Amino acid sequence: MIYIYFFIIILFQSCSVIIPLKDLPTPNGNYIIGTDIMILEDQNRLETFTKTIDDNRKIVVQVWYPATSKSDSLYPYLDYKDIKVPYIAKRLEISEKIVNHVNKIKANSYYQATPSTDEFPLIIFSHGLGGNRMQNTINIESLVSNGYIVFSIEHTYDANITVFNDSTFAEFDSYLPDDVSVEEFYNVRIPQIKVRANDVSFLIDKIETLKSQNHYLGRMSNMNSIGVFGHSFGGGTAALSSALDNRIKACITLDGWFEPIPPNILNKGINIPFLFIGQPQEEWITAPYNNQQLTTFHDNNTNDSFIIEIKNTKHMDYSDISYITIWSRFLGLSGKDGRNINLDLNTTIVNFFNYYFKKQEVDWLLDIRNNYDIINRSKRKI
Repeated sequence: MIYIYFFIIILFQSCSVIIPLKDLPTPNGNYIIGTDIMILEDQNRLETFTKTIDDNRKIVVQVWYPATSKSDSLYPYLDYKDIKVPYIAKRLEISEKIVNHVNKIKANSYYQATPSTDEFPLIIFSHGLGGNRMQNTINIESLVSNGYIVFSIEHTYDANITVFNDSTFAEFDSYLPDDVSVEEFYNVRIPQIKVRANDVSFLIDKIETLKSQNHYLGRMSNMNSIGVFGHSFGGGTAALSSALDNRIKACITLDGWFEPIPPNILNKGINIPFLFIGQPQEEWITAPYNNQQLTTFHDNNTNDSFIIEIKNTKHMDYSDISYITIWSRFLGLSGKDGRNINLDLNTTIVNFFNYYFKKQEVDWLLDIRNNYDIINRSKRKI
């Protein structure tokens, strides 16, 4: 059922003419935000989504970093529009003019801006099934403006469409019918989430290489302070990556999907700070199963572990959509409090990482606690 994210994203984009869209909010930090694109190919890993012999796994990564001065151009919220717009329009059988309207949304990141010479904690973002690397740009820009470097992976064939720098592209290919058996579900989803977790570790490897080469992205990345966060399938990916890669030191999942995580990982948990923040688990589309897996994972974690459920929110409130259009609630994408959640999530995400990476004694849950009705299932008093 989580593949519905793909259709929601496209619906959101296609309805933008009749549903007004807002520019992204100005981040509250002091840093100018630069951004750039990386195309990475893993020479030691074959692509499992294709049948082509010797087809290596290739991913697109967007990096946002603190900058000292602006460049001449803001990076578009919808890049490669000449490829993406016709693809989305054809898939929905609608006019390209309708889809193209989303390109008018303005973000706050300057393409190839002059990078800072300082070192910052490194955060990796993983998107939802059928999402894309830019779906949580509001959260990402907030982190970077407050002194973090953020790499966002576009998980090829799990994203709605991935465009490479030679204009070739990979379409979404992760559909799974609702009526599959439990065995069929795990036979497909467990290998997929492992591919995603391997993408995360591969990216960390590449950043370590960049650091050894004195590349500016390597110089800026503090390899002793690596955090991950993700939405939906990306939240599950963040949790699995944290279990498999001991270089990761903190983890946030935004309404994370835990059902695809292998049982042995759920039964072991992780030993780094962990935060799940999302809609009430009884509202999950696959309730009660996701909550059962999440609870098992949480109970087995041996470090600070937090589950915060925010009432009157929905799954897509934990992405950019509820902020960008006031109509998201009427489309069923947002809960009653969804319009307000993005900025408060920014504060929570930044201060959670500040607490563990920058040793700042902050009440990172303050805004969420004060402004929303929450269910707090945490193993440490906040």
